[in-house]
Amino acid sequence: MKVGSKAGFWNVFGIIFVALILRLLLATVAHHGDLNNNISWGQIALESGLNGFYGSSNADDWPYSAPNQPPLYILLFAVVTFAWSILHKVIWFLNNNIGFFPSTLVWFWEERGISFLAKTPSILADIGIGVLMYRYLKEKFEAKSARFALLIWLINPAAWYNSSIWGQTDPIVNFLGLWAITSLLKSSLVGFAALFSLSVLFKSSLLIFVPILLPLIYIKKFSKKTVAKSLLVVVLTVFAISLWFHPYLDHPLWLFNLYSQRILPGEIGYLTANAFNIWWLVDPGNTYDSQSYFGIPAQFWGLLLASASIFYIVWQLTVKKFSDKKLLFALSLSAFSAFLLLTRMHERYLYPFFVYATLFVAYSRHYLPIYILLSVSHLLNLYNLFWVPGFPFLKRTLEATSLPWILSVLNIALFGASMRFYQKDQKPSSIK
Repeated sequence: MKVGSKAGFWNVFGIIFVALILRLLLATVAHHGDLNNNISWGQIALESGLNGFYGSSNADDWPYSAPNQPPLYILLFAVVTFAWSILHKVIWFLNNNIGFFPSTLVWFWEERGISFLAKTPSILADIGIGVLMYRYLKEKFEAKSARFALLIWLINPAAWYNSSIWGQTDPIVNFLGLWAITSLLKSSLVGFAALFSLSVLFKSSLLIFVPILLPLIYIKKFSKKTVAKSLLVVVLTVFAISLWFHPYLDHPLWLFNLYSQRILPGEIGYLTANAFNIWWLVDPGNTYDSQSYFGIPAQFWGLLLASASIFYIVWQLTVKKFSDKKLLFALSLSAFSAFLLLTRMHERYLYPFFVYATLFVAYSRHYLPIYILLSVSHLLNLYNLFWVPGFPFLKRTLEATSLPWILSVLNIALFGASMRFYQKDQKPSSIK
């Protein structure tokens, strides 16, 4: 092995190691109420079993709220709570039998152990996304450019605030999604089928990518045998994960109803669920998206506008010569479109944009200023209503001024600039 390659390995390892340690330290800063749902669902799954787990959809029948996430999500937190109980016993055993064992660790584990452990899968997935980016870009670019993309991902607040401070699970579904899409770009349709199915079984948020990915599958011209094998993998993957929750003959109908009636609609039916988007400008309060504008419900307006935007993105992707660069930007813009135009959007739902925009920045550094501005706007959006860590001046500014309105306008302007950038289709830079 060349000396340069060794130095490159240690540079990448150092970036990843420091990013991981800092994230684990940040994981002790806060405990968001959403973690209570995840932990309680995991505990109930362990205590009562998976068969019939979803039961009642009435929130009053559950400790915090009725489960509205797919089967793989529930399985993960069942594993997390099981791991916590095992480690809890081990720590108490060591504390009782080893005199010099630090008792402060016992109290930390009692108070924050389950919260810390519940965040760990998201932190690892967050790092994993960076590793996938680096591996993919290293084959396309100089190693220096791949390291640059890895670095800007790992320092981006879209990544570390989501996983370490909040403890949300967006990194996990996007790790599976990115792994699936890079497999497809390498012409592995079977690998894509398995991994993308797992992402949907964990969370349905990446279904917005289907209109973008179907043309790619067509362009790749896979054989009928490969397509049939991939469809079989999808069916087997779905049944292997979900059958535990409803092992009966009507399982397909049960699964369809679970997604259509419980998972896809979500819990909050407002125009916006704290997302600084077009609907924030209409009404940032508690207006339901059943409210009509010009005789049409807002939810339908959102679907219409987002569909038109994504259709245009797909059209631009297919009318000219296809490239990985165009696909990555198309994926980021489709996520951006959904965030800005659909109703019921949470602030976190812009996360997928940054995954693919980071990869696109490696192709076109000219996009970096837009990327940075949107990262700052997104961080302020994440901070709004959570208020962690405590910055009283920033909280007062967001609550008492028109800053959220300004940021919503800024996001729309950045989307317009991004669409113009997409049309220009600039040549890749630093490609081998």
